[in-house]
Amino acid sequence: MSDRIYSAEQIVVPPELPHLLKAFTKEVIRHHPPDIVSFSRDYFAALSKGEVDQFLKTLAEAAKSNDA
Repeated sequence: MSDRIYSAEQIVVPPELPHLLKAFTKEVIRHHPPDIVSFSRDYFAALSKGEVDQFLKTLAEAAKSNDA
């Protein structure tokens, strides 16, 4: 893993990465988690299990409960 990157031509961005990062970033902005690292861990764990919609629904419900 010591291969250094010296130019942009050496960087290969997986085609799904921009969409993944954009979706993640939107959720961070939407939910303003107090601990972004923990949020990131939970978000990507849910995403890897195909459960990100349920994860986000749970967050939204918790936010509503806190606002009430």
